[in-house]
Amino acid sequence: MKKVAFITGGTSGLGLCVVKKLVQLDYDVVSVSRDKKKIREAQEQLNSDKVFFIQGDITDEQTIENIYQHLFNEYGFVNVVINNVGIIEGGGIEDISPEAWKRVFQVNVHVPFLIIKKMLWLLKRAESACVINVSSIASKITGDCLAYSASKAALDMMTKSLAKEMSKYYIRVNSVNPGIFTTGFQIHNHMMSDKEYETFLETAVEAYPMGIGTAEDVADLICFLITKGSWMTGGNYVIDGGRSINC
Repeated sequence: MKKVAFITGGTSGLGLCVVKKLVQLDYDVVSVSRDKKKIREAQEQLNSDKVFFIQGDITDEQTIENIYQHLFNEYGFVNVVINNVGIIEGGGIEDISPEAWKRVFQVNVHVPFLIIKKMLWLLKRAESACVINVSSIASKITGDCLAYSASKAALDMMTKSLAKEMSKYYIRVNSVNPGIFTTGFQIHNHMMSDKEYETFLETAVEAYPMGIGTAEDVADLICFLITKGSWMTGGNYVIDGGRSINC
């Protein structure tokens, strides 16, 4: 029987790294991106008929419906759902606008909720199923991005609550909580220029006993939870090179 995975944001960074590993593990992978160019570049890199990209905005419920219909029509089930897309806005209560606060919670919390709710029927039809939410150590330690930290803390608790609720269907739900790893997340979210990001990493590394991580490090943990973690559910798994114990 085929193994099927759906991941948001599979065209670059951590998402693309996970897609590559899932293909090596013989999964058919479906992903979504707004950007036609990124889809084309990812397809060229992957060069695999086991990956299918849907173009669309994941904050649009019709896009989620389109993904569901594709999975339903092609497979009738899904083994793995990975909520990988996230956004960040800097600033504390005095700086962040209500609009930015809402935007962060929409992408980081509401979209994963909608995806899991929509995909539940397909997950229940799989022989073995799990959900992975990509969170952050920002949910565990304070920083200067109030909305991001609060949204990831909400995602962690949603993970635990869903793990309890969905255990009756033998569906596992976990989150991975990375520290800083080198994907240019702050650049892509228009918080920093390339030069500022380089300086940021040079400064940040001092707080990381094991150094700054890579997308490969985090992708390995995600794939472990999918393929080896059959007795693991409801966990928020920190992977941060020691950052959170170095406060």
